[in-house]
This record gives sequence, C-alpha cells and structure tokens, in this order.
Amino acid sequence: MKTPKQIPENTSYASQNFSLLVVWFALFCDYCLLTLAVPIFPQLEKSEFETGVLFAMKAMTQILSSPMVARHVDAYNLEPLLLGLFVEALSTVTFAFTKSYPAWCFARAISGISSSCIISSGFLHVQRRFANDPEGMGRSMSLVATGIIMGVTFGPPLGGLLYGVSEPLPFLFLICLICLCALLTYMLSLRLPPDIASKADAVQETNEEFKSKLKKLLLDPNITITLLSLFCANAAISCLEATFGLYMDKQFGFTVEQIGMLYVIGAVPSVIGSKIAGDLGNQHGRWKVVWAGMAMQGSFYALGPKDSFPVEIISLIGLGLGMGLVDGCAPALLAQRAGSHHDGTGIVYTLNTMAVQGGFVFGPLVGSAIMQSMGFGRMSAFLGLAMVAVSPLMAVNKNMPLPSEEGVEFTKIGEGEDIDDEL
Repeated sequence: MKTPKQIPENTSYASQNFSLLVVWFALFCDYCLLTLAVPIFPQLEKSEFETGVLFAMKAMTQILSSPMVARHVDAYNLEPLLLGLFVEALSTVTFAFTKSYPAWCFARAISGISSSCIISSGFLHVQRRFANDPEGMGRSMSLVATGIIMGVTFGPPLGGLLYGVSEPLPFLFLICLICLCALLTYMLSLRLPPDIASKADAVQETNEEFKSKLKKLLLDPNITITLLSLFCANAAISCLEATFGLYMDKQFGFTVEQIGMLYVIGAVPSVIGSKIAGDLGNQHGRWKVVWAGMAMQGSFYALGPKDSFPVEIISLIGLGLGMGLVDGCAPALLAQRAGSHHDGTGIVYTLNTMAVQGGFVFGPLVGSAIMQSMGFGRMSAFLGLAMVAVSPLMAVNKNMPLPSEEGVEFTKIGEGEDIDDEL
C-alpha cells in the first residue's frame, strides 16, 4: 500500500486557519438553511399548526438522530461532516423544485439529520486540531460559533429577498454554497496531518463501551450544567422568535420587513459577543463568561416596560450580546471538560446539539402558552428572571483551571489512560 504524502503543517490546506474556515462555512450553511425558510414557509398557505409542524420537524429529527451520530462520531474525522453536507444539499434541492407540503416536511426532517452530523463532526475537528493548545481552542471555538450566528442572521433576509425574485432562487443559491463547502471539506480531508487523522483510527469501541462513555458524560455535573445553560439560552431566544413578531405587529404596527430588521439589531452584538467570548474565557474562566452571558440575557429579557420602543431596542442588544457569550464559550467549556476527563470524546457535541435543539422545541411551545395567558411583558419578565436564577449553577465549574494554567495535555482519543470517575 502506497504511503500518502505528508503535507507540512504550515501549508495552506493543512493549516489550522483552513480548518476553521471549513467548519465556520459548514455551520453557516447549516443555520442559513434553518432560518432561510422563516419568510418562505408561510407562503405554502397552510394552517398555523401545519406551518408550526414544518418549522419543528428539523429540531425533532435532529434530537432523534443525535444518539446515532454520537455512537459513531469519534471513529471518524471529516466523513460525518461531508455526509451532513450531502444530505443538506439533497434537502435543499427538494425545497427548490417542489412546493408539496409532505415533500417539504421530509426535506426539513432530513436537514435535522444533516445538522447532527455537521455540528458534532465540525466541533470535534476543531477540538482535535487544538488538542495541545487549550487557549487556541477557546478562541477557535468562539470563532466558528460566529458561523452559526451569521447563518441565523442572514438566513431570513436572504430568503425573503431572493424568494421575491424567483421562488427557487434562495435554495439554488444555498445549494451552490453547500457544494462549495463540501469541496473545501473534501480538500481538507485529503490533507489532514497524520496526528489528526490517526485519532479517529484509534477509536474502536463496543456498544457497551459507548454506553459507559455516555453515562459518564451525563453523570458529570460540569457537562450537564453547561448543557442546561445552552438549553435555557436557546429556549429563551426561540421563545422570543415565536412571540416577538406578533407582539411588535400588534403593539407598534410593524411590517414583516421592519420586524426582520429588528432581529439584525440583536444579531450584531451576538456576533461580537461570540467573537470576544474565547479571549474572555481564556483570561477569566469560561464558566464565568457563560454565567455572565446567561445573567445578561435574562436581565435584558426581563427589562421593561415592553410597550416602550427604546426599551425594546436596548433589550434586543443585551439579549444578543448575552447569547453570543453563551454560544461562544460553552462549546469550548464542554471541550475542555471532555478533553481532560472523558478522553476527548465528540459525543459531548452531540449532547450540545440536543440541548440547543431541545431549547428550540421547548421555547416556542412554552413561551406561546405563557404569552397567551399572561401577555408578552409578563412572559418576558418570568422567563428572564428564571434565566438569572439558573445562571449561578455554572459555579459548579469553578474548579476547572484557566486554559493558560491547564497543566494536563488533552488526552488523545484512544491513547489515554483510564480516568477515575470523580463524581
């Protein structure tokens, strides 16, 4: 068998920057498809319930498919990411060339499966790339997380604008981006440094070993509390997305276009918060940044009175910044714990996905019910104060060292010694 040529670490295709670009691009495409449909799905002219089911299909299948992805993600490098992009392209083609409601439900459902593969494989690749550089990993995790926020931000206006030109155009445009991302991912997979490629090859585990690994993760309070923070943060945002437009329409008479622009106001500080979260986590502790992000998000969520437009703007800015801090630092915190106590397993990113998508299912259902019975202002105060009350739980991570002080090199997957359960 011919030995593959080793590419020096400083070449463009093998560089860490290229890895970050590929993962960022994949996350952007994934979340752009998620939100591209926001102004388009109502055009099917189905009932509110049917439209709601269509929106929820992705989150539900993503949660259901996550255990399957978790079972196999450690044993591969970028193959799950490529598979996810292929399935996502298939989903987007379906949206582009049919307007059948059952077909769109199917396409939305399989896009949830693709998201499980993309997110788990993408974050695991970043962790493996920076296994020996905890500070660099923190900055990189926060950087690629901005791809999620940028996708969420640009999806709705891009979908509405291109759909107005031609109905298939937004999906055809996104297919081109997904294909380009898949090509870059394939190029990267061919040029992985040997030390990165070998980590997946080292993982050969039985079902019992997988179940044991998953059980240890779920019994680790550092993992579960961080997942809870992600669930709460995303539940709050998804609740706002489900209720904010309706409230702004009734209270201020805003049009769909004006409401869409208001989301951008919250998205800009969210991108900024995600970008700075890595450095803040390295300097002050990642758990403190997540705690501060949750407290900030909850405080600005509860800020009133809600019938004051300037207060709404300030609330959106604070919400976005807090969300960015949580989303920018939580994956690195999970990676730090997984690397030092759980053999660097990528299962933790699948649990990350389940927590986020669980929030997107729970938030709109509970938020809409509370708003219907209590009103938007009281709903916001109730959920915001609940987030502030939950945020101190992040102190369970206070014994985790700063990345700069971490004396233990992240365990290489498949090569580490067994770590005693500290629980």
